[in-house]
Parts: sequence; C-alpha cells; structure tokens
Amino acid sequence: MRLSKWLAAGGFALLAGALAGPVTARQQEPPPDPKLVADGKKVFTGKGMCISCHGADGKGTPLAPNLTDAEWLNVDGTMASIIGLVKTGVTKPKKHPAPMPAMGGASLKDDEVRAVAAYVWTLSHPPAK
Repeated sequence: MRLSKWLAAGGFALLAGALAGPVTARQQEPPPDPKLVADGKKVFTGKGMCISCHGADGKGTPLAPNLTDAEWLNVDGTMASIIGLVKTGVTKPKKHPAPMPAMGGASLKDDEVRAVAAYVWTLSHPPAK
C-alpha cells in the first residue's frame, strides 16, 4: 500500500497512537457518580475504618500506602480492581508491613464496598482543570 493511501486509511492515527503509548482502561474510566463518592467518603472515614491505616486524607501511613498518587501497588487502579481489593483485602502487601483484611476488617455491604471504592478511585483521579 502506498504511504498516502495508508495515511488516508487511518494509518496516521494508528501511528500517532502507537507513539503516544497505550491507553489504559484506567485512563478511559468515567468518574463515578458524585453521590456514590460522597457515600464512600463516609464509609472510608467511618464504618470502613480505612483512615486507621491509610490516614484521614488517604495519603498513607507507615502501615498502608498512599491512595492519592498514581502508584498502585496491588491492583491497576481501575474501579473493578479497587472493588476486588476491598472485598478480598491484601494478604501480602508489597511495601507495607500490615496486611489489609477483607473490607478493612469491617462488615460492609456490596453497595458500601462500591461506594468506598468510588471514593478511593477519586483520590488518585483529581478532576480535570
């Protein structure tokens, strides 16, 4: 195929995408519903006891990682992976001494797990300016 036909057929977009790097599922995710996030913050700071290890601001402590940066140690940072992590916990943390029990040791309902995961997701995905 001639270069001009290849470019016209979308080759340029393909090339530009390849040069820019892969687009991850995390980058494509839409932000969660604001009400779900607000409910999740209540779980994070209350019943879920998340602040005990991750801190009130989610920036981490010596026991557990920072949830506000782009580094995810045990999952890829997608909503689905965060939900799974909250449900199952982290038995062998990669960088911190304390394992995370399932649901942080709390007894959470499925909607509370989704809500706290939505809140945690927003900590590392600040709104676009």
